Amino acid sequence: MCPGCGSDLVQPLRAEQHGAELLVELRCPECFLVTQTCQTARELAALDRRQTASRELIVAAYERSVEESMTALADTLAEAFARDLLGPDDFAPLRRAA
Repeated sequence: MCPGCGSDLVQPLRAEQHGAELLVELRCPECFLVTQTCQTARELAALDRRQTASRELIVAAYERSVEESMTALADTLAEAFARDLLGPDDFAPLRRAA
């Protein structure tokens, strides 16, 4: 968790072995704070699980956004066809002046 903003989206940048622990440099993508902390292998595994869960949430939100956007575009196109606002020339390639 980011000590600056509390975000769970911290990302490890690099790690260096220090005895039984690793000195890990973490970056927060929300407030851009970079910190260093000593972590055990168990703590790094927990961080990896949190990152995987966060990634899944982000991908799901992205997929919902794309679906909503495509649905809105399809609805707009259907409405334009229904109102006879589009014709074949709207889909013809642009001609460049010679």
